[in-house]
Amino acid sequence: LLPCSTGYTRTPSGSCVNLLIDFNNCGSVGYVCASSFTSCSNGVCSNAPAVLLPGAVAVSNWGGSLSVDDVVYTLSVPFNISMYGFSTTTPTVTTNGVVCLSSCSNAYTNGNLPTSSFSGPTALGYWDDLMIYASTSQSVYYGTTGTAPNRSLVFEFYESHYGQSTQYYHFQIVFYENIPDVVDFLYFQISDGGSSATIGVQSSGSGSSITYAVNQANSVPVGTSATNSPTLILSFDTNTSTMTQTTG
Repeated sequence: LLPCSTGYTRTPSGSCVNLLIDFNNCGSVGYVCASSFTSCSNGVCSNAPAVLLPGAVAVSNWGGSLSVDDVVYTLSVPFNISMYGFSTTTPTVTTNGVVCLSSCSNAYTNGNLPTSSFSGPTALGYWDDLMIYASTSQSVYYGTTGTAPNRSLVFEFYESHYGQSTQYYHFQIVFYENIPDVVDFLYFQISDGGSSATIGVQSSGSGSSITYAVNQANSVPVGTSATNSPTLILSFDTNTSTMTQTTG
């Protein structure tokens, strides 16, 4: 058998599990949380939001025993993702709800689009002053679903607001291997309903953009920690400059 990925433990059946977030292996292999809980958070049964992405891998050194705020990290992913005709296998994620396909920044004060805070193709799933709190399962996770050439690359953000650790912001940004220039945003729990965030996409700091909302109350359903299906899906086609909205 191939070794498990970093942070995963092999079970007697041969599968690899993350003991920090796996509801059926919480803290130790085979320990199943009771139905009164919604998640496994940092190896303890909890009613915090559950990480939904199968095989989720946390961005390196984000979470665990350390709080993380206003940080960016560049990843290497297994296939090209694209927006506005630009493709890359080295996107950059920020703790502030943003995925950049080229240069990025740790800007936390949101505003209207396009914004010079991000100079290249950028997916702003929930641009706000978000933070990963220590000793929780909060992080930005990523992973692929499906099989080539029809894979999806999913970034799952599970964070709180700076200075407000009991507010939860749980959403995904999804790119597609076989659907170039399209990116989807899926929302599960957004404690302030969108009142302090920018949501949209842009090609550059002064180019084309599509805005869904800027500091707009009730633009995103609040949801709950038990929400496992998206309450809102936004699909952006950056080739045609269109957006479609689907509510859960």
